[in-house]
Amino acid sequence: MLISRNEGNRSWREVRASCASVTRALRSRGVDGDHRVLLSAANSTASVLTTLALMDMGVSVGLVDRGVTPNQFARLVEEANADFFISDHEEQAPAFAKPDAPWIPLRELDTAAAEDGEQAELSFDRWARRPDALIVWTSGSLGRPKGVVRSGSSVLANVSRTQDRMKYTESDVLLPLLPFTHQYGLSILLLWWQAKAGLVLLPSRRTDLALEAVVDLGVTVVDSVPAVYEGILRLLDRGRASTALLESVRMWCVGGEPLQDDLQRRFTERLGRPLLDGYGSSEAGNIALAAPDNPHHCGRPLDGITVTVVDEEDRPLPAGQVGEVVVHTPDLMVGVLEPGGRVRENQRTVHRTQDLGFLDEHGNLRILGRKAAVHRFGNTLYPDAITAKASECGRPVRVVPVENGRFGTDLVFVVADPEERPAAHWRRVFADLVAEYEQPNKVLVVSEFPEHTNGKANLTALGYMAQAALRSGRAEEAKEAERAAKPTGPAIPFTDRITVLQDVARLLAERRPEVLRILTEVSNHRTAADEIDASIEALEGAVAEVSRFRPPAAGQIGVLMPSNIPLYGYILYVVIPSLYSRRIVFRPSRMIDSQTRALHKLIGTVHDLPLVLDDSGQREFLDNVGKKSDVLVFTGSYENAETIREQLPRETVFCFFGQGINPYVVGADADLNRAVDGLIRVRMLNSGQDCFGPDAVFVHTSVSAQFCNLLSRRVEALRLGAPYDTTADYSAMFYDEAFDTTLDYLRGKREFVAAGGRIDFADRHVRPTVLIHPTDTLFLPPEMFAPVFNVVPFSSEDWLNEVLRHPYYAERAMAASVFGSLPKTVEALRERHMVSVDETLIDIEDGNKPFGGRGIRANYIAVDRKRHTEPLLLSKAVADYLPGRS
Repeated sequence: MLISRNEGNRSWREVRASCASVTRALRSRGVDGDHRVLLSAANSTASVLTTLALMDMGVSVGLVDRGVTPNQFARLVEEANADFFISDHEEQAPAFAKPDAPWIPLRELDTAAAEDGEQAELSFDRWARRPDALIVWTSGSLGRPKGVVRSGSSVLANVSRTQDRMKYTESDVLLPLLPFTHQYGLSILLLWWQAKAGLVLLPSRRTDLALEAVVDLGVTVVDSVPAVYEGILRLLDRGRASTALLESVRMWCVGGEPLQDDLQRRFTERLGRPLLDGYGSSEAGNIALAAPDNPHHCGRPLDGITVTVVDEEDRPLPAGQVGEVVVHTPDLMVGVLEPGGRVRENQRTVHRTQDLGFLDEHGNLRILGRKAAVHRFGNTLYPDAITAKASECGRPVRVVPVENGRFGTDLVFVVADPEERPAAHWRRVFADLVAEYEQPNKVLVVSEFPEHTNGKANLTALGYMAQAALRSGRAEEAKEAERAAKPTGPAIPFTDRITVLQDVARLLAERRPEVLRILTEVSNHRTAADEIDASIEALEGAVAEVSRFRPPAAGQIGVLMPSNIPLYGYILYVVIPSLYSRRIVFRPSRMIDSQTRALHKLIGTVHDLPLVLDDSGQREFLDNVGKKSDVLVFTGSYENAETIREQLPRETVFCFFGQGINPYVVGADADLNRAVDGLIRVRMLNSGQDCFGPDAVFVHTSVSAQFCNLLSRRVEALRLGAPYDTTADYSAMFYDEAFDTTLDYLRGKREFVAAGGRIDFADRHVRPTVLIHPTDTLFLPPEMFAPVFNVVPFSSEDWLNEVLRHPYYAERAMAASVFGSLPKTVEALRERHMVSVDETLIDIEDGNKPFGGRGIRANYIAVDRKRHTEPLLLSKAVADYLPGRS
């Protein structure tokens, strides 16, 4: 049965009779079995009947994607030397007058199909004897699309092999969300014909209608591409259908492009059945298919087909090793279409697929993507293999290589994220999923991938998007140069340094292992990787930042460097300010002096910026640099900041970056899993030794027991490791003073310890510790530079808001996080804090935007003896408080 929601249903008898009517209509227009006819149409009853009628006549059928333009279609008609062409265009396009072949509107054949006709048996025997029975055009993923010519016998034999594997029956109802003008869709159409099953016709992109059809029509087999299954999962997440109503489906089949493990996992968990992956090509038809009795990867090759995986020297590889997939199949194409309709015969007996994959120990084939290799940092990389790793992030990802002249190949990770979380978030995620030498030069976040009409990702469009993303920095440079010529003054005082910042970003990506070795001397591997990613993001956003705030040129900026984040601090306070300061002089913190020097030396290999490392003590630095600078930057304690401020000239702009309590609030309706995960992530940043860590965690009493149990279990499961250990969750403490302070604190609060609390003096290991303080306690925490979680249950939002307005919290107001619906608390906090809602401070921090609160101990700008408390960004501070200076 043929089922179309818009066009009514047809029984098998009616299908055969309608095909006979279409055949008579074609013959009346001069079409006969010696001709070549091109067909381009969306899936419809008329397109199905016409395809079958053409095959019955023994015509050479060329199938053209409906998404091509009329001009492109006309060109293919001419190149194929077609005798006729058929399409479902409403009217004859001007381009259709170019070919010598006549155009036949599909609607006329549809009208003929509706006429009563005598039943006739359809036979594909004549079509099977044609060596040029089928022409399909490849997707062009390796260049211009080519017309692949296959014999009718090979197409039908391949359909029989597929039927032997998948075992369709008359009781099946097939729902192919695929265009029948492509190999995958055509094979389903012919399998329907061979099995005499039911066939449902729907627009391939309407996943909502697809779910309705499954429920209403008892669909048993669905076929589509990965993007459609992503859409189905989204609809299920929104409650548009119940998985219980989809139980009629016995096979959810997928193909057209590589299936990523994450989609397979999520789909299987949600629907209780796996996606059955398949592998095929325009040149060879179906090659390997997973089936219900063997759902692993793409399954084994079909009967009569063999697959080997070879290395670069064509040597067969053992199970599990990745190489090029080579196919031996009797169903291989006859040849390739050449201009004028000639067929250049294929002289090979094997199919070199140019696809990358491996065979497992049971002979199941896994396809990773196109073979196309790139060379980077001395490594040979396969972007599609990296895509497979990166796709574990839980969102669709494509890794797009972009050639970049003397710098080799850049890798752009394009991630389809409906939430459009910032690129910095995804950099952190990818850092844990791919090797150091596979890390992205650029992360591009889109809401969804551009797609072809068949639902497959449009790789050409993605390539253009990746190139544009990499060019954006240069485009921004050109815009700023144009603005610099305007009489209003330059947006960026030193535009010649923009390219230098781009070189620094490239160095951090290309020499990532060297940078990691330096950073893991003072922090654990995970934090170090995040710091590199954040630094690259800040460099990429520097031009937009400075052009937005337009700081005047400063003669000199002095910097007293922070005692942690050596790279990020160097980028934010030293490198980026070179765009608006003639000279930057900085003094490393003695705690991380050698690491700062090593970074300065390494980064100095790609620039000659006026960045001066000063070796003097702090007092000498203040006398010789600080008092002579237009701007002085200090990161540290409030007491030291006040001492420094008193020594500076009145006109010096003094920027103080301090610390805050960063309260973390969890409401009664919060997602506890998300809140606990976020808390661990932000508190365990650099093994707890980061100023982002919340020193007080307030949890509503209705969920505090559950929250604390969950937090304690997950904290106990955290894994200790050496700083360079990529699998470790945290490392021993680096700072002696922080270790001693933590020891004293835990000794005084030991009665509140719920998890952890163990300390190893020999290696400064503090086990992550959870302390649960009494409910509604006025808790005034010291700043904790350690893996310590102070939890305070609270019974009412009013009580909580009074605590958060306490002078102790107000003085230290920098940032805060709120999980759950607590609008009054969010409002109270925003009076003085920067607030993240249902996400952590890590998620909202942006090195190119002001950050911080209005607590005097958290941060301030001082000039002319007056202190201003506000979120800080150095370029904005210079723009606001250094007007007219040069």
